[in-house]
Amino acid sequence: MNPAVYEQIMSLLGLIALWAFWYYLWRPQRVDLLRQKLFSLRSDLFDLAAKGTVPFDHPAYAQLRLLINGLIRFAHRASLPSLVVAVAQSSNVSPDSLTAWRKEVHKLPENERNQILAIYSAVSGVFAKHLIGGSFVLTVYFLLRVFYALGKAFLLLSVGKRSMSIFTVSHARNKVGMETNQVVKPGAEVIEARVLHEEQHRTGMKMRHAYAH
Repeated sequence: MNPAVYEQIMSLLGLIALWAFWYYLWRPQRVDLLRQKLFSLRSDLFDLAAKGTVPFDHPAYAQLRLLINGLIRFAHRASLPSLVVAVAQSSNVSPDSLTAWRKEVHKLPENERNQILAIYSAVSGVFAKHLIGGSFVLTVYFLLRVFYALGKAFLLLSVGKRSMSIFTVSHARNKVGMETNQVVKPGAEVIEARVLHEEQHRTGMKMRHAYAH
């Protein structure tokens, strides 16, 4: 066999093997991990209500639980394409569901409000990280930004404008993580608003019945 043809075939088989590993092994594991984290956060939310921090029938609790349930259901579809579509359609998607939920949360006393918002922040955080980590493009972007931040820090260090404390991988990772979240967060929030709206529509009869009592 022609060596060039052999190399092309082996390269193609290698790419197929990598795709199969990602699609059938790595991707399902990441989805399961996301769902496990969301299940844990839903349990934390339930504990708040069980302790009497917030009533089970309060919209701040009920709507956040709906959102978590929706993200658990949606986990296998969360990807870069869904993020891109969400950002592209952000002007056409009403954020009323999340806006109404935030208004209900801010009616709570400060301590209860902060605990509910902490759980929501954790939910949004694990969802955003899942979107970033599941995308080769976003992962490469993240790594390039880390190297850029380290290079910039080294340059500032070499000319004496910054201290050694900024020349760390963790500092660069945290800084880039915040920048990347600023890119991902708008799309993630649009997805969250849509997921919450779909869950409200799907369970509308149950919610009306619950609030009626």
